[in-house]
Amino acid sequence: MAVLVLLVLVAAAGLLLALQRFRRLRGRRRRAAVRERTLFDLQLGDIVQADGRDWVVEDRLLYEEEGFQWLEYLLRDGDEGRWLVVNEDDWLEVSWLETVPFTPPRPLPRQLEWEGEALTLREQGQATVTARLRTLNKRPGQCRYADYVGSGGRMLCVELWGSGEDQEAEVTAGHRIEPTSLTLLPGDGRSVYR
Repeated sequence: MAVLVLLVLVAAAGLLLALQRFRRLRGRRRRAAVRERTLFDLQLGDIVQADGRDWVVEDRLLYEEEGFQWLEYLLRDGDEGRWLVVNEDDWLEVSWLETVPFTPPRPLPRQLEWEGEALTLREQGQATVTARLRTLNKRPGQCRYADYVGSGGRMLCVELWGSGEDQEAEVTAGHRIEPTSLTLLPGDGRSVYR
């Protein structure tokens, strides 16, 4: 009888150790799945803390022009939206933009005036754009773009979608920000606003 009790205790201890080991491994896997985010791998539902607010990642657009790529994330906080633009060339450039009502002249000039300020063309080109997080319309297509800068680092970005007279202009304005001014938090992988 003592041998039987001893065998039961040894089996129970072995089972308890195996259960503890399983829980530790499961905890490590969860922590690995919820790894830290960077500006290059934000996902749907992640949170970007900026200006004292929590902005939820709702879409990720990948722009490509002749092998060069940059990212634009659509962020939302309630009814407000912002674009977080991440561009890495010789160094990392991060811009904080919002959509503005402005109809740019056509063809796009080297200088234009917006809200009483003269802005100078910094860069222009044509890019292929792919949406990464959308369910529908994953490939928005081609756009012509032009980035203008003013005094104090103010930016105006124009994107022309479509062709000919049917081109639709999307215009955003804002400024560059320090990447360290943002806090990036992993979300649950789901949209808050859809």
